[in-house]
Amino acid sequence: MKKQFVNLLCLLLGIALGIGGCLLVSFIRDGSPSRKGEGAAEVASAESAILRNEDLARLASGVADCLAREEYDTLAEYVHPVYGLVFSPYSTVNLGSNQCFTPQRVAVADKDKTVYVWGVKYGSNEPIQLTARQFFTEVLYDRDYARAPVMGFNTVLRSGNALENVASAFPDAQFVDLYFPPSSGEGTDWRILRMVFEDYEGSMKLSALIHSEYTE
Repeated sequence: MKKQFVNLLCLLLGIALGIGGCLLVSFIRDGSPSRKGEGAAEVASAESAILRNEDLARLASGVADCLAREEYDTLAEYVHPVYGLVFSPYSTVNLGSNQCFTPQRVAVADKDKTVYVWGVKYGSNEPIQLTARQFFTEVLYDRDYARAPVMGFNTVLRSGNALENVASAFPDAQFVDLYFPPSSGEGTDWRILRMVFEDYEGSMKLSALIHSEYTE
């Protein structure tokens, strides 16, 4: 009788551990947002959010106007509420190390006195240490992109030697390049502000701002 009781107790303990493990796996999966849709519902939602070029242009122009005017509270309304907003000082995106702000942090960027490391400078490998406002105005918005002469859609308009990995970093996204060509035909003073948009409940939200320039 005692042996049967022990066996029953072990069986119940095993069942409890199995249920607990399943719940833990579910929690971990749900707590780590993925940029790849899981299931037909997500795929259908992403397909419905694909925008025409004119709609992308309108979104990109709105974001550029916010940056030009330093209206970060309005900019926050464009930001993806789940993924947040990734910042990259060069065209190579590293989701593991690039700064990523929630909409709430974007909204108060002008008041944030914290000095962040945004990456390293090409050539010197010195850390880029700036406040959010300094990074926005000195690195991201180093040209008047609200009046950029060229706008490209889902195509990298120009690149240097840095890896262009926007498509692999954001496989389900659409992006817009606001491009200033070089002052001379083969010049190296071109600049791009790349805006990446991803689906959120059937609409496209801003999930990355990538600054691109010539690198050796």
